[in-house]
Amino acid sequence: MKKIGYVIPDSPALSESFIGIEIRAMMSLGHQVKPYAFDDKMLFHPIDAYLGFNCISLSDAPIYSLFKIWKAYRCHSFILKQQAMGYLPLLRKGLQLAYLAERDGCEHLHTHLSSHHAATAIVAAKILKIPISVVGSDAKSLSYSLQAADFICAITKQMQNELQLATEQPIYHIPFGVHEDNYSSLVRAWRPHKDFLLVCQTADAKELRTLIVALEQFSSEISIDIVGKPSLLSPFKKQLGNLALNHQISCIKNMTPNWYHQHASNYKALIMLSTASTYRNADTPAFTIKEAMALGLPIIASDLPIHIEILDSESGQLFPAGDSHALAIVMESHLKRSDSDLNLQRAYAFNRVMTLFTISHQATLLSKNIEAL
Repeated sequence: MKKIGYVIPDSPALSESFIGIEIRAMMSLGHQVKPYAFDDKMLFHPIDAYLGFNCISLSDAPIYSLFKIWKAYRCHSFILKQQAMGYLPLLRKGLQLAYLAERDGCEHLHTHLSSHHAATAIVAAKILKIPISVVGSDAKSLSYSLQAADFICAITKQMQNELQLATEQPIYHIPFGVHEDNYSSLVRAWRPHKDFLLVCQTADAKELRTLIVALEQFSSEISIDIVGKPSLLSPFKKQLGNLALNHQISCIKNMTPNWYHQHASNYKALIMLSTASTYRNADTPAFTIKEAMALGLPIIASDLPIHIEILDSESGQLFPAGDSHALAIVMESHLKRSDSDLNLQRAYAFNRVMTLFTISHQATLLSKNIEAL
């Protein structure tokens, strides 16, 4: 089977990296994989130690590599039309990646969710005359890369439809999946001692305002932990510190990679506040929801298309995005639900994610399309 060069993003997800899961699943199918990164300080989860050890930074290639420079005509038109990077910086990065990919014997390049990563991989692929696939987010961010990739992966059906309007290249619906072996059965002993967990994945002001106004409507005290990167938590801490809210609110930063798995059972529900403005970066929130379903953590989420595609009325509770009053109502009603009712929802959500959103299904689809080129 083809050896795949993965051009990976700069940051892992809150919980176990969905890209690491995908790479390991592709390897289990028989693919050799070589990961490449723009940043030589890339962080990896412990389970992805193999990737961390074998990951090569583009800085390891000659800075001004003349490798295959005479083949630059193959990517000249693409570099002129794309808008992700300037001509010379992109050509230099593309030549560096091409040098590494040919040295390592890669027969296909695959990249995730970034316009400049995609552009660099496309330049390298054109220089080497090997296929390239891209995980798409939206037509605007990928720009001309949509036309240059051999195929594009869409993580939602709506994204597939939107991207297909922007290109004649194949768009395949390949949603991110959880590693089913890590969740062999639903955890039955669920005795949460905290109310809500909020995963902070953007610094969107609308999300912050939605939460604050919702909390102001509660007369009784509730507990909520907000977890995320320090840079994202800063706006939350500043705003919440200025309010006289009678709630137990904690901001938790610098989580270990396994924090989500270890602490999910402490909470009565996960809250996902994504708004339309953060929908384009929906890959990580979507994966966080799927992991919550696999971990038996009930979910309250905004009614964005990607959330509706994952959850239905029996596996989670949805509220209109940005509607603080609706969020407060859903949170309050959730706290009043019986254990038997919540356990039925947990079981249904677990079965749903294990049926529709597993890594074995995702990797099989991706491998099939790569091998067909």
